Amino acid sequence: MFVVTNSESEALTISVIIPTFHRPDGALAAVRSVLGQTDAPSLEIILVDNDANQSCKPIADQLAQEAGQTPFTYAVEPAAGVANARNKAVGLARGTFVAFLDDDEVAKPQWLANLIRAQQETGADVVFGPIEARLPAKHTVPHTYFKNFFSRHLDGPTRLIDIPYGCGNSLLKRETVLTKAEPFNPAANETGGEDDILWREVVASGGTFGWAQDAWVYEDVPPSRATWAYLTKRAFAFGHNTTGQWYNREDKNYVRMVISMIKGVVQALSLAPLVLLLWIARHDRLAWAYDKMWRGLGKVFWFGPFRVGFYGAAAQKKQLAAQKA
Repeated sequence: MFVVTNSESEALTISVIIPTFHRPDGALAAVRSVLGQTDAPSLEIILVDNDANQSCKPIADQLAQEAGQTPFTYAVEPAAGVANARNKAVGLARGTFVAFLDDDEVAKPQWLANLIRAQQETGADVVFGPIEARLPAKHTVPHTYFKNFFSRHLDGPTRLIDIPYGCGNSLLKRETVLTKAEPFNPAANETGGEDDILWREVVASGGTFGWAQDAWVYEDVPPSRATWAYLTKRAFAFGHNTTGQWYNREDKNYVRMVISMIKGVVQALSLAPLVLLLWIARHDRLAWAYDKMWRGLGKVFWFGPFRVGFYGAAAQKKQLAAQKA
């Protein structure tokens, strides 16, 4: 189902994609922040609802009116999974560049202008921007642990970088990065990490990454995520995908799979003492080290009964169970 405004086939510079799942309030804030951009090139907004029950339909009707002359598309991807939602949106996008904003993020007014400026300065195929986490006011765990973890900062100016980041707050050059019908691997629908797989393909093809120092967004972290339990499950699931990608390929690569598991063992064992020391010292980097340790364990225990479903169908089942309780 679609709700489209101003859908003329005019040339567009940027398609802003916002995938959402059971977060109408967050999606509303995210879209409005894009509508409030200043000095931005021509753009369209694509909101993809990954809920078969169309929980964001009411706010989509409202946003279609608020969009005015800005092309706005609301689409439903009933097949659960963040990769499915991203692929659906990419298939609808008409821009030369594609920007991704998560449904828990709010962009500052110069966000898109600064992303495009950074891309022009660096020539990068993928550009990432900084994220400032905003935690709940009432939070029992020290704010610095999770604020630092959910935030994304780099010192220094706009430039080319070697290490990519998550898809939220990014700008992709369509002709070099989004060349496949399904650029995001559906095998990562439940574990996450679909963007990591795509970034590895970018590197393999000789692509480059850039950093837009001034392209800021805020990320609103709900109370349910600002917990050690959430951090553990997410990190463990992300580790699954790092190893599992080599098994899920058509040409299974068992050597790379074993290497990934060995790296996971080394990663977990080497970080465990550091986590303990940081916990004793109550250091601000505790959440970061804890996350990396559990990702290492996830690389090792990625199969069968150890596998954790975190997104996609697993998330939908969790939502249904909560509604019935």
